[in-house]
Amino acid sequence: ISVVVLVGTGLFLLKTRTGRATRAVSDNPALAAASGIDVDRIIRLVWTLAAGLAGLSGVMLGLVLNGVNWMTGLQILLLIFAAVTLGGLGTAFGALVGSLIIGIIVELTNIWLPGDFKYATALLILILILVFRPQGIFGRKERVG
Repeated sequence: ISVVVLVGTGLFLLKTRTGRATRAVSDNPALAAASGIDVDRIIRLVWTLAAGLAGLSGVMLGLVLNGVNWMTGLQILLLIFAAVTLGGLGTAFGALVGSLIIGIIVELTNIWLPGDFKYATALLILILILVFRPQGIFGRKERVG
């Protein structure tokens, strides 16, 4: 299910007219509006799709963990933050690559270190990457000031 949703989202963003409009609104909403794109409609669509994907991921996580409680999201929130920041803020495919890197490293760390230390390795990887590349793996350098 994850692979199908992942490939479907990637194809949606790259191949459809609405996906191109979504990327245009993400890059520059004013220019997208000037080009004739209904920015408000695209923003509503993105929020709706994001809510659907979040709901699907919650159901999938609940199946893996054999149930959910009010702390379920907090257990994975740190890893999500590390993955998105590592990949580069503002890039969907950067978040994908960052999440794959963090996921593989965290699960392989479980071989050598006990239980909860695996979350610390995610932060260590994040710190090491951001020291050398502050914008993340796929992030663009931006001049501030």
